[in-house]
Amino acid sequence: MFRLRQLLLSMGIVLSLISAATPPATAEAAAQPVVSQILSIEVEGNRFVEKEMVLSKMGSKEGQELSRKQLSRDVRTLHRSGFFSDVRFTGTRVEKGIHLVCHVTEYPLIASLEFEGNEEHTSKDLQLRMKLKPGQMFSPSNQQSDLNTFRKGYLKDGYYQVDVKFIATPRNDGRVDLLVKIHEGEVTHIERIRFVGNEIFSDDTLKGEIFSSESNLASWFSDKDVFDQKRFGADAEMLRQFYLNNGYLDFQIESQQISMTPDKKAFNLTFNVHEGNQYTVSGVDVQGDLVPDRDALIDLLEVEAGDTYDHSDMQATLQALTERVNDEGYAFATVTPLMNRKLDERTVAINFDIEKGAEVYVERIEIQGNEKTEDAVIRRLVQQSEGERYSGSQIQQSKEDVMRSGLVEDVRTSIAKGNTAGKATMKVDVKERRTGSISGGIGYSQQEKVIFNAKVNETNLFGKGYKASLNGEYGRITKNVTANLTDPYLFADNISGSINASHTATDPIATTNYRTTKKGVGLGLGVPISSYVSYGLNYQYNQTNLTIANAAQVTSLFVLAQQGKQTTGELTQRLTWDSRDRMIATTEGYYDQLTFSVAGLGGNEKFYEAAFESKSYFSFGDKNVITFNPNLSASMISGYSNMDTPLYRRYSMGGVGSLRGFDTLGVSLRDPVTKEPVGGDKQVSASLNVFFPIPFIDTTGVRAVVFADAGTVWGAVNATVGGTTVSVTEALSLSRVRYSAGFGFEWMSPIGPIGVIWAYPIRKVAGDVERSFEFVLGTSY
Repeated sequence: MFRLRQLLLSMGIVLSLISAATPPATAEAAAQPVVSQILSIEVEGNRFVEKEMVLSKMGSKEGQELSRKQLSRDVRTLHRSGFFSDVRFTGTRVEKGIHLVCHVTEYPLIASLEFEGNEEHTSKDLQLRMKLKPGQMFSPSNQQSDLNTFRKGYLKDGYYQVDVKFIATPRNDGRVDLLVKIHEGEVTHIERIRFVGNEIFSDDTLKGEIFSSESNLASWFSDKDVFDQKRFGADAEMLRQFYLNNGYLDFQIESQQISMTPDKKAFNLTFNVHEGNQYTVSGVDVQGDLVPDRDALIDLLEVEAGDTYDHSDMQATLQALTERVNDEGYAFATVTPLMNRKLDERTVAINFDIEKGAEVYVERIEIQGNEKTEDAVIRRLVQQSEGERYSGSQIQQSKEDVMRSGLVEDVRTSIAKGNTAGKATMKVDVKERRTGSISGGIGYSQQEKVIFNAKVNETNLFGKGYKASLNGEYGRITKNVTANLTDPYLFADNISGSINASHTATDPIATTNYRTTKKGVGLGLGVPISSYVSYGLNYQYNQTNLTIANAAQVTSLFVLAQQGKQTTGELTQRLTWDSRDRMIATTEGYYDQLTFSVAGLGGNEKFYEAAFESKSYFSFGDKNVITFNPNLSASMISGYSNMDTPLYRRYSMGGVGSLRGFDTLGVSLRDPVTKEPVGGDKQVSASLNVFFPIPFIDTTGVRAVVFADAGTVWGAVNATVGGTTVSVTEALSLSRVRYSAGFGFEWMSPIGPIGVIWAYPIRKVAGDVERSFEFVLGTSY
């Protein structure tokens, strides 16, 4: 209405001013034609908006005939620009035409912007979303836009009492200081959730199946009790899925109501439902294009006769049948469930009708969305090949491989019909992740106390998929720097190549009297044998210098025998099976590795080592996933050619990743005189971790663990110093197997896993060193 009044007023002014500017008609003048050409256009009243900008928005131009309709349009256009609160035209007629003047009144310019009352959102965050900013016009349209933005944002967070006011204080120069005064109010929670019409399932059961929840003690740890319109809409679908999964095919949500409490501090939600009858599957079959054959398709059916209908089984069957037919080259196959319900018997017969369509060959593969990564890097991860018959399983494997590469956040594949019958184009659309990072931090552990660390990491160097990293760590005991560069496709057939260099200095811990300094370089190759099996070959050359920390202290002869510089040239082979669904916070899959190393190919150390490690992951539950993780490892090391194994390579146990509840080197063979740990040449350990969500905490990446560990080391260790030979021998004995149990919490933070554990030794042996509490950074359980 305001703009309409302005427009009518301006049009009236135009008419009156033009009329006033016209001299009284005379007989002579009446005989002359009236000239209404625009001779000039001036702009008056503008201080911040340039004259040229005003003229550029006008349709009326110098040299044109004056048009009252065009002037009306110009008034509307200039108003819509958002710069002016008033626009009007005047004109002075002369003999040759009209001199036109555009009079404008500008909205004030914002000089400064401040916020008051905002606690939920920072001023910086709010300002980024606003149109009202220093240097911008304080116009009604910008005010309304920002009001809508504020309300939408606060409503999303549950603030339904929010009130926003813009207070402008004029300055002498025509600008204003703007104060955004916000009254956030309180978060509007859900006080009560009611269900009407449910007889089969109780209110408590249904409340557990939806996102929204009533305010209770658990609300301190989540926001599920904060009302969210989108979440409320999703609740209906979750209820529908729950009833369908339990066989209620006739279930309907008849209505949903939202009501606010009288004090406007909470909502009540109501779902009116019609449950209907529960159906049993009376029969199931397949028909249509039975590709590859009937028996193969029947084996894929998750739905079975005699079972209560379960919609999740139906969806799983549709997916399995479609993928199996796709795998035979029929990219556009469709599977339709034909359902025959008998209401009186409360049964449903399901017939899966298969229409295979035409056999398809992929003529072209297009990579999309990769701005940094080269096409070849993504293309080499795609199992489907151009010119070959379409394979659904290969495309699914391709998606998994691209995701596992760590180069993308998301990948989607689609198939479009080609230019000719039987041909198709495969599109791989990726969303790249930020692969480079620079991080630093301060950590703490019982051994190191304060630890400073820095890391530069790039997993897609030059867009070619190269992985490069430079890490540094400085603690009370350990100072190290490592650098690594890996090309995942150094040679054909996915053979990877890597090079590394490192420098590590280790000071004594409480139970030792020596320090070591190690420098090393290494080369490696990785050869994939199948999707899950790989072979690795590495050569590492290290120079280690072991020195006595305190000469006045009695030092073990085993340590004295090892002091000085030692060089090791070690060739390592690894055979690995890795089917884990992800590398961190794994929930499903297996990891098995067999390792064999030989030292003596360069350097003065001669020994060989064999090791086996196995990890399994089994998960249960859809919402609150519980993961069982049993682990087993065993290894042995032995010198040859009359050489002893190096002290720093012998086996001891203790700490996260080893035997929790015991300190680093807390379980070991020990010098009978100094009690220093000297390690064994054989070890075995086993553990069971049970990971589960922390009750009432929905934060992603946070979980708890309970665990039990068992392990021991044994063997024979010899040393000769000045013609004196000493040895420590310990046989394998079940009575010397250590046990521990405990619990902990883990957070998958942006800088890596962070965790705390409390572990308690159940069985220990004289000389063992315990540690009940442990804080870990960068290491998973």
